[in-house]
Amino acid sequence: MSGYITHAFSILADPYVLSVITLSSFYGLFIGAIPGLTATMATALLVPLTFFMDPLPALAAIVTMEAMAIFSGDIPATLVRIPGTPSSAAYTQDSYELTKKGHAELALGVDLVFSVI
Repeated sequence: MSGYITHAFSILADPYVLSVITLSSFYGLFIGAIPGLTATMATALLVPLTFFMDPLPALAAIVTMEAMAIFSGDIPATLVRIPGTPSSAAYTQDSYELTKKGHAELALGVDLVFSVI
């Protein structure tokens, strides 16, 4: 069992895969933080670029971008009460109230933890 996990991490440690993950996370951060641009639309724009990749980097790019876009939609929701993505609308008011009380770091930390989960 541990041999499979070691092999999986060695595949993910490839510099090409890590660079694809890094670039797709910046893309997701940019798209998700702009109100009105959703993570679904970002995925639709990214998929044509993944046609020419190997399967592993392509899936890593889509998953990384999606997770990052969902979290980054919480940034404008927390700071200016405008949800960046539709999934951020549910707790926009609560996180903005924490920001008004001076706890923006706490609100963004909670947003990050629950986006990862």
